[in-house]
Amino acid sequence: MNFWKYQANGNDFVIFDDRLSLFCSAPSAHFEFICDRKRGVGADGVLFLKKSMKADFKMIYLNADGNEVSMCGNGARAITHFVHNVIQMQQTDEYIFETKNGIYHSRVGTSGKIFLDMTELYDEGAVEIKDLFPEAKSYYYANTGVPHCVFEVENVDQFDLMGSAPKMRYDTRFKEGVNINVFQVLGPSELKMRTYERGVEAETLACGTGTIAVALAYQKQYGNQKQLLIHSMGGELYVILDNEKNKREYSGEVKLVFQGKFLDPI
Repeated sequence: MNFWKYQANGNDFVIFDDRLSLFCSAPSAHFEFICDRKRGVGADGVLFLKKSMKADFKMIYLNADGNEVSMCGNGARAITHFVHNVIQMQQTDEYIFETKNGIYHSRVGTSGKIFLDMTELYDEGAVEIKDLFPEAKSYYYANTGVPHCVFEVENVDQFDLMGSAPKMRYDTRFKEGVNINVFQVLGPSELKMRTYERGVEAETLACGTGTIAVALAYQKQYGNQKQLLIHSMGGELYVILDNEKNKREYSGEVKLVFQGKFLDPI
């Protein structure tokens, strides 16, 4: 079984071309093994390239615990790079692809940077979260493909994310769990953020849906800033929010790290 290892701002994935097979239906324990950084390849999640009747391709995403989730923004940028540069699916720089919940658009920029339009946004403020972290300067809840809690803090680097986030993540008000994001304002339209991801059960170096949630939280608190620079632990991410056009686009680094083959059956 051939695989490709990708990273998008430090959020790393194992990609399989599963268009002619059904490897994605294997038991979740197989993919836990693949994501294990001691015994397997090591990754935050697994991506499957599938055929689609609605779009250019379909993306299936499993977290490191082997369970499928509806969307992964950085995974979507990675798989776009894969279909464009490795599979060379088509000559155009623009792609339409299917996820568990909806249809997304991505494009390859002239510098090779991958741009992704984030189409999902619902349940804004649907869950009360202020009591989870009363000391926060501001707070925000929304589903941007997966559910997110966002808290503004004084110093994002010193925040005890691993000490605080797991309790919030498993709070009973979140039926399927939730991602926890904290951010700090560095200057006008410039932020720094960190994310604890459910399914990975740890801090990840970047989170695409979390980046959009943080950008929306900042915009709600500080006004309609259309272009944002957001520093994740894995590098710089760029977000464009245009409410008039209902546009939420972000971009960042994507790299193919290596290609490999499993020698033993999984």
